[in-house]
Amino acid sequence: MQERREIVLSVFGILLFIILFGVTYTRVIPRETGPQGRQAAVREDTTECTECHEMLPEIMTWQISSHSKIPCTKCHTGNTTDYKSKHDNKTFSKPIKIKDGIPNEVCNECHTENREYTPSGDLIIPHDRHAAAGVTCVKCHSGVVHARIADRDLTSEADLANYQSWNPGVAKKLATSYYSKPNMWTCVNCHRQASVSRKCNTCHTAIQSLPSHDQPNWNTQHGRFARDNISDCAKCHVTPGVDKFETPSTGNLAADFSRAQEFCYSCHLKRPEMHEDSMMPVHPKRQQKEVSRIV
Repeated sequence: MQERREIVLSVFGILLFIILFGVTYTRVIPRETGPQGRQAAVREDTTECTECHEMLPEIMTWQISSHSKIPCTKCHTGNTTDYKSKHDNKTFSKPIKIKDGIPNEVCNECHTENREYTPSGDLIIPHDRHAAAGVTCVKCHSGVVHARIADRDLTSEADLANYQSWNPGVAKKLATSYYSKPNMWTCVNCHRQASVSRKCNTCHTAIQSLPSHDQPNWNTQHGRFARDNISDCAKCHVTPGVDKFETPSTGNLAADFSRAQEFCYSCHLKRPEMHEDSMMPVHPKRQQKEVSRIV
């Protein structure tokens, strides 16, 4: 009788352990059945954000980012009651955008400005000098968490406007390194706007300069070089994430390349200095002079 009682107690103890473990497990890792399940899988400290289905694109991109262990409210401050009110009254706009960028103080809680070299390779990135010049962290690192999905207007596109269609797989396809990490064009475009040097050795230690680029007539003659050596141009001036050449082809690879690459066409769209207001009347004479010089 005593032995039977011990067996019953042992079985009861095992069953009780299984029940308690099952309850704890389902609390920690909920079943992922549809959008609600995916939202429930997010850390508890981001519950307020996951309650709104329209935030699912941001949640999915955050989950696959390098900041996935950091709560939303660590970087995004503000009164969550206001956000909930917009959700309840459906007064939010698409795509959802924050009004103010993340201040440097928030980033500096985890990152320090006193870093000269952060990426691999020969790049020079003096964070302290950028900070002193008033350049905010998010000026360069705007896509580190959400891959700039709002700026790209992705959440308004037909197949992505349905927020419930977003999942980690979709986020991974859209949050490529071109959109999540700063690239050379992030630096070049900012340096151009700020009238800061864009010479190779400004940002690179291994590339001092290119002899062809140092020629005084390079700005007016680089088109000829491109027609003969377009592969050399493509070594540095290809925009990540886009095709190397525009299609259909014009028959001129240099033209196809310049039309496809932001680095080229952003400059080509600007009006040359020689095309001043009085250019039209003197255009035929200048054209004849240039043709005779070439011939």
